[in-house]
Amino acid sequence: MKKILLKLLLFCFLFVSAMAFSQANTEKEKKKNDVENRKMKRKKAKAEWKEKRQKERGEKRAVKSHEKRLQTKETRKRMKKNRQKAARTNANKKQFFLIRLFKPKPRTGAW
Repeated sequence: MKKILLKLLLFCFLFVSAMAFSQANTEKEKKKNDVENRKMKRKKAKAEWKEKRQKERGEKRAVKSHEKRLQTKETRKRMKKNRQKAARTNANKKQFFLIRLFKPKPRTGAW
């Protein structure tokens, strides 16, 4: 009777320990799969972002070229000059000293 009980306990102990080992392996596998899934999600998100950015850039280029076709060469030159003047004003820089030196002085009407 004792021998049968001892064999039964040993048999149960083997099954319990085997289950414990198999659970430990699945935890490692789950972590490994989780890391791989995160990598794949990041990779997929990056690919979508790149595609979206490329599409937006293409749309911007199309709009810019369309606007450029609508304007004459003189208009584009005038716009460029105004843009440069605005950038200089926003940067709080003075005009070139020769331009300031020979520019006609404003008349105030005092004399």
